[in-house]
Amino acid sequence: YTSEQNSAAPLLLPDWIKNNAKWWSNDEIDDDTFVNGVQYLVEHDIISVQKDIQTENTNDTIPDWIKNNAKWWSNDEIDDQTFVNGIQHLVKVGIIKVN
Repeated sequence: YTSEQNSAAPLLLPDWIKNNAKWWSNDEIDDDTFVNGVQYLVEHDIISVQKDIQTENTNDTIPDWIKNNAKWWSNDEIDDQTFVNGIQHLVKVGIIKVN
């Protein structure tokens, strides 16, 4: 899957993450399993996040809107970049933690 990331290089997401997003949005896998997949993508520079601007967040609960995004993305109702923007936001605010 590809889309334009800020008019730069195409975004290449592996097929398995779309499957994870679908399963997670249908409550077939838990939050931790989904987050592990996202962490893998960030740690391997598939999704880039400016980790140095993270803020501390006392709420580790993933908001409902991101599960909606995952469902819409897995059904091709939103593009890759829109989905990734939501993930990047969660990392930046500290809801999803990466090394």
